[in-house]
Amino acid sequence: MKKQHRRLFMKNLTLATGTLMSTSFGCIKTTHSKGSMQNRRDLIHALEGVHNFMVTIFHPDFELDSEGLRQNISDHAQGFHKKMSIVVAGGLGELYSLDIEEHRSLVTAAVAGADGKMPVIAGIGGGYRNAMRMAKNAERAGADAVLLFPPGSRWGQRDGTYRCCLDVAKSVDIGVLIYPRSEDYWPELLKQLARIENIIGFKDPSGDTKVGLSLGSIIPENFLWIAEGENHAVKSLPVGGRAYTTAVATFAPKASYDFWSAGIAGNNKKMTQVLTDKIEPIVKLRGVKSGYGISGIKVGLKSLGRAGGPVRPPGTQVDPKDRAAIAKIAHLHSEVRGDSSSD
Repeated sequence: MKKQHRRLFMKNLTLATGTLMSTSFGCIKTTHSKGSMQNRRDLIHALEGVHNFMVTIFHPDFELDSEGLRQNISDHAQGFHKKMSIVVAGGLGELYSLDIEEHRSLVTAAVAGADGKMPVIAGIGGGYRNAMRMAKNAERAGADAVLLFPPGSRWGQRDGTYRCCLDVAKSVDIGVLIYPRSEDYWPELLKQLARIENIIGFKDPSGDTKVGLSLGSIIPENFLWIAEGENHAVKSLPVGGRAYTTAVATFAPKASYDFWSAGIAGNNKKMTQVLTDKIEPIVKLRGVKSGYGISGIKVGLKSLGRAGGPVRPPGTQVDPKDRAAIAKIAHLHSEVRGDSSSD
């Protein structure tokens, strides 16, 4: 995706004002945004594929290492990145440990590293005002979309959650993806949110196909269904999912693409083969010991000559005696090779 085409579907869109009308699937837009429906689909198409969830890089003193992140993403831009989107400040990106200025620096570094070759998605959350500020930061930094982690039912029910998502979407002119919680109202709420022009899809944490299939004909062209992880992708990609999230693409981008490509083609045999032969061996570096879900990735990256660093508290650091085992997995199964190094 070229830099000059970023945010093309939202260039003239203003959700807060103007006369409302409906498209064929009831999408709310303004009359002065002629052609935005096609552009919405362009962005959805651009975000199909592998969503590479990047870890956030910190220095040993827990200060943000935005240059390390930029270089890690630049390595992807210079290597295999077909149908890859870069996601920063997500769950793997330790979103809730970042302040507003760090978030801005992080997204700016990601956009610089992607160099217009891959879409950039920024996680946002932490409450109503915080989410809007993060969304605006991401837009100014040049991100293509944001992934909103809305508050759970402890803080509000359906109407309040809808208003939160709507106001975040209205605050920016880039794409918005939603990360729904487990409440029963979410399938119907997603249908309602899909009518907002720049709310273009959702990351599905259910592990099943029920929610995605319940959205009917708006899937896949008018609303992007994103599976969470490979095991969920095996179920959802053949039946309408068009993207999936993974940390494995950090180490094996082509294998991740091959897995996705087989999935949307309905080739379950090839999906299983790639999962077994290429992906599951790498996943093991996260399971060397409980709590290494993020820190194990960072140690694996460092062993390949990329930026790694610690996780911020309360995350679990890798015990020094386990680093060799993680490095061995990374070197045996990564598509990318680098010089050995240590934290």
